Amino acid sequence: MIELSLADRISEIKYSPIRRISEKAARLEADGKRIIHFESGRPDFDTPPHIKEAAYRALKEGMVHYAPSSGIPELREAIAESLLQHKGVKYDPGSEIMVTSGGQEALFIMLQALIGPGDEVLVPDPGYGPFYTSITLAGGTAIPIPFRNEKSIAPDLDEAKRLLSERTKAIIINSPHNPTGGVLSSKEVEETCEFAKENNLLVVSDEAYDRILYAGSDYLSPASVQGMKSHVVICGTLSKTYSMTGWRVGYLAGRKEVIGAAIKVHQNVILSVCSFAQAGAVAALRGPQDCVDTMVEEYARRREVILTGIARAPGLSCPVAPLGAFYVFAKYQTPGLNSEAFSDLLVEEAGVAVVPGSGFGIRGEGFLRISYARALEDCAEGMERIVRFMSKHVETA
Repeated sequence: MIELSLADRISEIKYSPIRRISEKAARLEADGKRIIHFESGRPDFDTPPHIKEAAYRALKEGMVHYAPSSGIPELREAIAESLLQHKGVKYDPGSEIMVTSGGQEALFIMLQALIGPGDEVLVPDPGYGPFYTSITLAGGTAIPIPFRNEKSIAPDLDEAKRLLSERTKAIIINSPHNPTGGVLSSKEVEETCEFAKENNLLVVSDEAYDRILYAGSDYLSPASVQGMKSHVVICGTLSKTYSMTGWRVGYLAGRKEVIGAAIKVHQNVILSVCSFAQAGAVAALRGPQDCVDTMVEEYARRREVILTGIARAPGLSCPVAPLGAFYVFAKYQTPGLNSEAFSDLLVEEAGVAVVPGSGFGIRGEGFLRISYARALEDCAEGMERIVRFMSKHVETA
């Protein structure tokens, strides 16, 4: 047997904390334990019928071959229409938009095209794990930037300025935010954009949850800020908005130089996105949108159940108001338990799977992410279990 030597960068990539807790929960379920799954960021709704019918029709009509690497023209046009409608920004579907295999691939190939060895990217901390891993796999360095304060997801721009170097190329914005569900205010977006322009940074805007917003949110895409279109690359997806996670359809929107470079990477990763899935995506964007409103209304009901449970649970709080997405980032106070140990004990004792906050960066320690992309009944039962668990462990701590 030959001696195996893996790439050094792989040692820097950690196993997904979401997958780890999901697998632990699955083992407990196999032993007969009922688990409430608050760990998954997967909508529990079915994909709306008109979207599935469009894909099925395309499949029956023989749409089974390679698609253009940039995506089928109809879908790129539909994405451009949607961006103009919802963000007021006009993109050329022929050169400024490409279709990707979900939002995560959009992020990955864009960073592969942008980042080289030694380059740096400012990243929110806490923040979505693949921000860090995608930068590492591109040979770059993720520079964690804390929030301005505990109740906001706005980046601390004073700290960001202190950490700038001649190798800093971009700043990542994620609003609505994973894991907190926080939404940047228009003013905070404008301030961050001004910082980026002053320091010649590209803004990478992860907008996976841009249509899942609640009362009180003041959502604004960085691309919508006057004069910012050429400074922003949007990483978008249909996964969350239309409950199409398994379809793997996302997109990039930005200046043609970035899109052209990303297409080169894309051609050498997966070549093109499933053709009939793209036909379904066209129907999603151009078809009736009441399905989106219905899902968001249901998420809002679930959100209230989760927040009410947190308010009742000893030792739990929610510093950042969750005004978008379907997550709550709860701060816990149980001395002696780091977030990974806390999540293990919670699923073992109470049968509730959550994601440890440490999986989202150094500043996520002491928190847990709860996803309410579950049935309302599960949300209620899960929070009752958490209230009992916290009552026991806070009293005995």
